[in-house]
Parts: sequence; structure tokens; C-alpha cells
Amino acid sequence: MTLKELQTYISELNPYQFDQIAIQVVKYLKLNEQLKNTRPECCPCCGKTGEHLIKKGFQHGKQRYMCKACGKKFTYDINQITAHSHQPVDAWITVIEDTLAMKSLDETAGKIGVCHETAFNMRHKLLAYLETMIETAKPPDELVETDETYVTESQKGVKCKNRKPRKHGESASKRGLSNEQYCICVVTDRNKNVFAKCVNRAKPSSEDIIKALSAHVSRKSVLLCDGAASYNQLADTLECKKIELIGHESYDKVYHLNTVNNLHSRIKRMRKRQK
Repeated sequence: MTLKELQTYISELNPYQFDQIAIQVVKYLKLNEQLKNTRPECCPCCGKTGEHLIKKGFQHGKQRYMCKACGKKFTYDINQITAHSHQPVDAWITVIEDTLAMKSLDETAGKIGVCHETAFNMRHKLLAYLETMIETAKPPDELVETDETYVTESQKGVKCKNRKPRKHGESASKRGLSNEQYCICVVTDRNKNVFAKCVNRAKPSSEDIIKALSAHVSRKSVLLCDGAASYNQLADTLECKKIELIGHESYDKVYHLNTVNNLHSRIKRMRKRQK
């Protein structure tokens, strides 16, 4: 998953979801503190149980262990968000808040008193953790709204080879859908479960939608879409009841695409804020 895709997911979160993510990550950080005096149950490399583990000094103030079975050395917080980090919990909380608020790395680095590279590494460790949370989240079910939106390709920092360079905010050089636009498929339900994935350029095929969304829609749900034929295979594969809503005149209080369209608007607003 790319940074752009993960930023897209974060931009779709509502304030309640922002708060829940912040709470869960802060709990995770506190767990790291609690584990300082806890002996690991198994080796993270070979999986051998605790009887094969012996203490092997300290590394950056953290207890280090060695596995007698495979010879690997590791600290108590291996595979956790603070692994190999010298920063205190307060600095990590600031990184969490600024990442969710889409603040710049230099602004975050100034707040916690570190260099740009350290803030970059901390943010990407957090994004990797958020990616795991998103991939393992409960899939939307019951009434599932699905639709795609399109964002203009950005090659900031890279020399354009296939098209004429454009300034921030300018539209694509080609009219309609083209290979200058990325397709983002979004699914959501009425219980605030959301998943989005950048699929490809221009209009997605049935295979693209199956690959991107099949693991993130519950079986036998009611699938609400705009009538695009590319969702037929997804509905058949998951045994979903597909309801086509073509135009706002077909909406009612239950069957509508207002939720997913609102998420599309938030994606566009996020991109404008970044520019």
C-alpha cells in the first residue's frame, strides 16, 4: 500500500473514527511501557517458547533478549510501534495527532524537537500500524454503498515524461476519464465501516473491483451502486443483492448513495488542503 492510498483512507475518517484511532494507538503506546518488565512468551523470529529465551543486556535502555534456539537478539518491544525508537510517548502522541490532522513533517519535527528524517520515520511506522488496522477492520455489511471517484495524478518532485507539467489545482489535459486520473473505489455502510483503495487509472474493470473490494464487503449484503456493470461480478461472487440507483430521483430514506458520495467529497477537500 502506498502513502497516497493510506492518506486517502485517513482523509475519509469522520471525527469519531479519528478519536477511536488515536485512543487505540495511545493504548498501544502505554502497553509498550507496561511490557518493559514483562518477559516475552516466544521468540519473534523462530517462535520458540520462553524457556529458550535469556536476557542479553540492554539496548538503548530497553531489556534485550537472545533466543538460544536461533541465536537472534531482540528487545522487549520488537514488532511494536516504539521498536528502535528513542522518542518518549509524548512525542509519539504528537506524531499521531499531526498525522491524522495532515500536518507537515517539518511542523511535527519542530514540535517534538527532532530532525525531518526522524519525524519521517516515526510517521511511516505509524502509517504501517494504521494500515494493519484498516486491513483487519470489520468489513461493511447489510446496506453497503459502493462507488468510485477520480483524482488527478500528481507527479510532484518527479520530472514529467509523458505529459506537459501543470501547476497545483489545474485539471488534467485530457477531457473526461483518462490515464491522468487515478480511480479510488470506496465502500461504506451505515455503521461507519469504511474501506477505500486506489485501483488503477481511469475506469475500473470487474477484475479490478473484485481484487480491491471482495475481501472488504460481507457476503449476502445489499449492494447499492450507480448501475455500473463492473460491479455485477462482485455482487455475484459475494451473493449480494445488487440495487442500482441511477440519479438522485431514485433515492429514498433507505436506499441512497449519500454516504459514499460524502466520502468522495472529503477526499477532494483533503487534496485541495494539501495543495
